[in-house]
Amino acid sequence: MKKVSAERFHRLFYPQVAAVVTARHGDEVGSLLASSVMPTSFNPPMVAVALGKTHNTTRLVQSSNAFAVNWLSYEKVSKMEMLAQPTPPGVKDKLLMAGLSYRGGVKTNAPILSDASAFLECRVVSGREVGDHILYIGEVVDAEAVEDFEDYWRFRVYRPVLYVGSARPDWPKFVRFPLE
Repeated sequence: MKKVSAERFHRLFYPQVAAVVTARHGDEVGSLLASSVMPTSFNPPMVAVALGKTHNTTRLVQSSNAFAVNWLSYEKVSKMEMLAQPTPPGVKDKLLMAGLSYRGGVKTNAPILSDASAFLECRVVSGREVGDHILYIGEVVDAEAVEDFEDYWRFRVYRPVLYVGSARPDWPKFVRFPLE
């Protein structure tokens, strides 16, 4: 075994399925690519998302007390990569900037991506600072998936985007699952 530095421990968790976290407050729409998403309770259904303190989307989640988690298939990876970048100054709608269409969620009005293979619509139950992130716990108030999901993914249509990190400039940040 070799020592893993404290600055790199998180890379032991890769690859992870990348999800698009979205939020809206007033006329602002934010989104970011997140790999820190996980279920935290079955009853009631809850998920946790860890969002960087300085992200515009974090501010929108805080203001609206709602967010959505959207999963896109690999065919949309180039648009997803745009969401991994900071929101440029003056941009009120990051999803439109990235070329992604959406509708408002039925229960929270959080943005639901039109091309999503699945989504969760969540109401914020709590938020807590944890280092350089804020951990939001959201109660799942709606969830939908394409027909490829039958209690588990069949991977006939949905091709998850796996984030593998950005350790070296010549390596890909994302790969498609299942690998072919």
